[in-house]
Amino acid sequence: MATYVVGDLHGQSPLFDRLLEKIRFDPMADRIIATGDVIDRGSGTGDLLTRLYEGAKEGWFLSVLGNHEASFLRLRDGDSVPFYEDPEFGGTRTLEFFGRLGHTRARAFESWLSSWPLVWSDANHIVVHGGLPAVPGTRQGDILLCETRLSPPGILHECLDLRPPNIVPSWDGRTVVSGHTIVRKAKVYREGIVMVDTGAYRTGRLSAYCLETGSFHSVLGSPC
Repeated sequence: MATYVVGDLHGQSPLFDRLLEKIRFDPMADRIIATGDVIDRGSGTGDLLTRLYEGAKEGWFLSVLGNHEASFLRLRDGDSVPFYEDPEFGGTRTLEFFGRLGHTRARAFESWLSSWPLVWSDANHIVVHGGLPAVPGTRQGDILLCETRLSPPGILHECLDLRPPNIVPSWDGRTVVSGHTIVRKAKVYREGIVMVDTGAYRTGRLSAYCLETGSFHSVLGSPC
């Protein structure tokens, strides 16, 4: 069994297929964990969400929440999110997909997105979209602060929005794997921190990190 943490997908369904082929992904034995921001920007958003929704039911896919999913859910709850349909943010792709769904299926997808956690962890790793909140007065993060350090209304949670140089390692030595900030190459950013978002929607490079082996995998193609 292998567990791969894949960087921000943003609707890049063809690149995701290419990555699965490269790593010889076996849905009966392996697992994909996304760093969030699965939706928006890419024209394959609807196809990708549909496949991953089924993958979640089959047990081979899960994702932490990204700032794009959080913004979409706020919009669907009736909050004002004026930037959501801006071309750079790319929310139109997701809205178009949901507009084609019937009410019952749309609610099922929304409920699924709402269930995505801020963080995922095991004995050796923590996966988060942005970064862990820092323990006051230190340069170390604590997963427990993700649930207790609440954000003011309309402001993104730190776990969704932290970027370098404000990404810190976990106090307990577990490796933090994050997306959100585009890097040229998936890499160990510093001791205890791995960054895997290589900007697939912009660069055509989609990357993943294997938790069991510590190896990096990437594919290059044309963004959709």
